[in-house]
Amino acid sequence: MTNKNNHIPCTTPRLLVWSHDVLFLGTCPSRQEPYRTTQELMVVCLEGSLTIRPGRDAPVSTRSCLIPPGAWLDRTLIEGHKPVLGIYFLAPFSQDYPALASRMTHLGNGLYCHHQEETAVIRAMTEARNQPVITPGEARTLVRDILIPPALQGLTFREYDPRALTVARRIREDLHDTPSLNTLANEVNLSESRLEKLFKEQAGLPITQYRVRYRVFISTIIMALGYSITEAALLAGFSNSAHLSRCYRQVNGVTPSSTFLNRPYLDSVLDKSATALVTPLLEGQPAV
Repeated sequence: MTNKNNHIPCTTPRLLVWSHDVLFLGTCPSRQEPYRTTQELMVVCLEGSLTIRPGRDAPVSTRSCLIPPGAWLDRTLIEGHKPVLGIYFLAPFSQDYPALASRMTHLGNGLYCHHQEETAVIRAMTEARNQPVITPGEARTLVRDILIPPALQGLTFREYDPRALTVARRIREDLHDTPSLNTLANEVNLSESRLEKLFKEQAGLPITQYRVRYRVFISTIIMALGYSITEAALLAGFSNSAHLSRCYRQVNGVTPSSTFLNRPYLDSVLDKSATALVTPLLEGQPAV
């Protein structure tokens, strides 16, 4: 599914969304603010350059960077010079991050740089951005098979605790429900403190932040379908549009209005798996 504009100029940012991961291709909004990452990110500089400052070590110039959850993302960590970026928001509780890490250089604190196929990755993301029309399946095959070769895609680099997976699934399935930490802990037979520690170890962020991030993800799909910020906020479980805007900025460093309402407008390409997540929420809503 794409927006109504079937032939886009190459300067238009493109957003590709699947059921678990998101790929942004283009120039970030000018009002990007520093923020703490809430999921694993693969950042590729399609044009320009990136400089990473990993602690006390010397700055590193690169065009690809893998970033863990919980990193404070500002110019003291990563600075771009006139960058056009590919930002791959990796699927949570997946093997993507360790698979990518196995093909990159470790800088410490969960940061990696210099993908082994950096030039090919840049070429693939640029092609996915500049094609006038591209399906989610075509883009996924084009980009992922270079980022993570098929030989690595079936490997298990990290085992996830089924109790953490159960809690994450509960949060995703009950979007408008906010069960207490005590309720979630009882459901997986853990104490509250043990569940908090386990979930953060497994997901890289606390349960409350995971819930906010997922609701922001759902709101992104709804807005990409053409619904207003207010409609997306209420459908995704936020109290109002201001609540969504605040959380959206905390998760992405930008507001939803700067993402969806200001030029250059996004070309949103949604996979059927993404629209399936919001279909039950949109039943009875006016068509857009």
